[in-house]
Amino acid sequence: MHLDKAETLRALDDMCLMDDVFFSKCFSESKECTALLLRIILGRNDIEVRTVQVQRWIQSITGHSVRLDICAVDADGNMFDIEVQKTGSGAGSRRARYYSAMMDADRLGKGDDYSVLPESYVIFITLDDVFGQGRAVYEIERFEKESMMPFVDGAHIIYVNASSADKNTELGMLMHDLSCTNPDKMHYTVLRRVARYYKMTEEGVANMGSEFDRIMRTAIDKALRESAERGLKTGIEEGLREGMEKGSDMLSILRYA
Repeated sequence: MHLDKAETLRALDDMCLMDDVFFSKCFSESKECTALLLRIILGRNDIEVRTVQVQRWIQSITGHSVRLDICAVDADGNMFDIEVQKTGSGAGSRRARYYSAMMDADRLGKGDDYSVLPESYVIFITLDDVFGQGRAVYEIERFEKESMMPFVDGAHIIYVNASSADKNTELGMLMHDLSCTNPDKMHYTVLRRVARYYKMTEEGVANMGSEFDRIMRTAIDKALRESAERGLKTGIEEGLREGMEKGSDMLSILRYA
């Protein structure tokens, strides 16, 4: 399936950085964008991002593999996973726990001492309030139960609730930019620049069109495989119909594939 330029532009028009495919593209080659997110969310100005990988798979031979929206490492070797979720249903506490564990397993080599494990951060950014407490940021840490003494294991889990962020703060402006569909209305120059490139330039739109085509093909191929596994005999047409139904429409497939 191929999207022409007009279809690509229509799909892009409603997308913001909270949409997985657009988020991944905009952050794929930008250490600046990732550093901006981390500095504002963590309230630190000293973060220098060394590497950024988007949609990075951490494979498990015997268990459940995970795909990280953004996997970043800073100049001190600290690890960061940043996940964007339009609903809290994809940001459960056990998912955060597993992602943190998988990051550690991926970092610790055979024979390495546990002391080499760096600080790790799993950060979920959601449009709704996962915990329902009305706060913009929830920082999850471990403590000894009776004394509340911190258990300093270097693992941190953070939830950012975009709906409760004060619009007059740096965090509020960042959350506005992540959910804004019009780049010209974004506050932060680095986000505005990259969003404009993929939404408003010939080269950027063509790049996004190719990515949309890839996602659509992947969704259809997956539906075909699932159809074959269930023993359906109606072939390509049935697989295509099921693929479209699962996403309900083109934009849904692009957002949630």
